[in-house]
Amino acid sequence: MPDDSLRARIDTSKPHSARFWNYFVGGKDNYEVDREIGDQIKSIFPGLVDVAVTSRRFLGRAVRYLAG
Repeated sequence: MPDDSLRARIDTSKPHSARFWNYFVGGKDNYEVDREIGDQIKSIFPGLVDVAVTSRRFLGRAVRYLAG
């Protein structure tokens, strides 16, 4: 579990690119503000979610290949 001092330094009132990307790929490590901006971004660039999911899948395949 993350240290409480680290948790206190995370500003959940402002969106963060890593967290809204996490939202795009169906992750759990994002906050309402990240989902709100993510939805706005999806309305402008609807294909970006497909890019995020495809990139995550490629990363998984590459790591499994290299680790094998």
